[in-house]
Amino acid sequence: MPMTWDLSDLYAGVDDPAIDAALAALAARAETFAAEMRGTVGALTAEAFAGALTTYEGLLRDLEFPGAYAMLLFSGESTNPAHGALLQRVQERAVAIQQHLLFFELELIAIPDDAFAALLAHPVTATYRHYLTHARAERPHRLTEPEERILLEKSATGREAFSRLFDETIAAATFPMADGEGVTRITEAEILANLHDPRREVRRAAAAGLTAGLREHSRLYTYITNTLVYDKAVTDRLARFPHPEAARHLADEVDTATVHTMLDACVAHFDTVARYYRLKRRLLGVDRLAHYDIYAPLRRDDAPVPWEEACAIVQGAYTRFDADVGRLIARFFAERWIDAAARPGKRGGAFCLGISPDWHPYVLTNYLGRTRDVMTLAHELGHGLHDLLAAEQHHLQYHPSLAAAETASVFGEMLTFRALVERAATPRERLALLAGKIEDIFATVFRQTALYRFEQRLHAARREQGELREETIDDIWHATLQAMFGDAVELGAEYRLWWMYIPHFIHTPFYVYAYAFGQLLTMALYARYQHEGDAFVPRYLEILRAGGAGRPADLMARAGVDISRRACWEDGLRTIDELVTQAEALGAEAGMP
Repeated sequence: MPMTWDLSDLYAGVDDPAIDAALAALAARAETFAAEMRGTVGALTAEAFAGALTTYEGLLRDLEFPGAYAMLLFSGESTNPAHGALLQRVQERAVAIQQHLLFFELELIAIPDDAFAALLAHPVTATYRHYLTHARAERPHRLTEPEERILLEKSATGREAFSRLFDETIAAATFPMADGEGVTRITEAEILANLHDPRREVRRAAAAGLTAGLREHSRLYTYITNTLVYDKAVTDRLARFPHPEAARHLADEVDTATVHTMLDACVAHFDTVARYYRLKRRLLGVDRLAHYDIYAPLRRDDAPVPWEEACAIVQGAYTRFDADVGRLIARFFAERWIDAAARPGKRGGAFCLGISPDWHPYVLTNYLGRTRDVMTLAHELGHGLHDLLAAEQHHLQYHPSLAAAETASVFGEMLTFRALVERAATPRERLALLAGKIEDIFATVFRQTALYRFEQRLHAARREQGELREETIDDIWHATLQAMFGDAVELGAEYRLWWMYIPHFIHTPFYVYAYAFGQLLTMALYARYQHEGDAFVPRYLEILRAGGAGRPADLMARAGVDISRRACWEDGLRTIDELVTQAEALGAEAGMP
């Protein structure tokens, strides 16, 4: 039986008085800090400046805990009104606390260049150097303190409120699933799982049910999307960002040109997707592939993987890579840092939440026993490993850039995939695993590229045309995703609504490129591991230990990877093409058409 996490190490429960006590103490500390430091930051000595940084960091770090607890509770059971109320209360009080702290970074970035350079060069600020440099890079896009205070205070009734509304609606939604005995209502996680069923009639019914369930709330999803896309346009205008993607790239410390180089390379290889799905059509023995066939498994007898076996496979894969890494992964299971049981009201998908360097991360997934669920577990535990190794950093440089955040997670998938392949006894089994891996890579590289293109066109259309009709968004979505599959898959009319359930568009606009970024980078790193063996391990772990203490370009350069060159991305894309070639060969070996 999949485990649920133990959150009692944070707080005792939703009514724990320690939550409000912590928020009250933080408010008092923030007020004292503001009273002592406001108006002085630019005149501080290096030693005093370092002390102020340490105090500021401690406030931000301690503020993470009530919010993390509320978010974890809400994610585990968002239909519980008490969880929603706690999340809202914590968010409102956190905003009030952050109001007292706004001045600090604004005064920091206003320090004259020569004085700032001297602070940056002083030994007492050495551990904060990357944070300070990155904060300084945001100077052209920061507003005055009164303006930022207004935006921050209104966020609880603006973007955050609409995001919560989306989460609650999608988590509470049920979807009609027809079978030979009638129609039942099931959760989002269950309906999506049925799209991977070996029986075509089940996949067809799941696709129809997903569409029907989304249509029931389509006006709301369309309105939320329109509102948040426009909200971003307003924020970008006020902050003087030249295009919708710019804020994301600045936050991730990557050049827009580098991101576009990667995306253009991926689009140029869309024919690899079409080539694979032509093979899959033959392997499945159907005349055409529909949208509900995209994730059809090649084996009809693929038995569910029990939770305990999945844990052993994943932990064993990490342990074989490095014994110390394996011991870190074991802690997630032994200390119940994972919530894997699927249930009504629980957030769909999966995530890993790292709170601070001196605290452990938490993993959420919805484990249903499929091979891909084993891979998802490996993926999220990779994030958790990254968080644990980055504990050497201080809080301001703890979280890796989103552009580098997928490195450990995708690497963990590769390790686990190798373990699964070695367990396979026949060419048919190996082909089924390879096909699943190819499709996962496609979902990570090519699908996320298409999703990013969708976001580009969505935001451009909203800014040019005003509020968009649902049909307009449907058209953009359908055309963008169909381009990825070419003529190999027919995306039917049902598929037109499937943009509605994707949370990344709501919570973190333009984040999805990071999946392709991380997958292709990791394939380059994994190839080096295969070539170098154990000698590669220390250099790889050094990248993870850096956390957010370096730009992705600089971190990858430690492993000899230049992300600014298209050749870097082409190497990974050619590897994907080679996997398709292997699938073709295995299909012939297994005697499949």
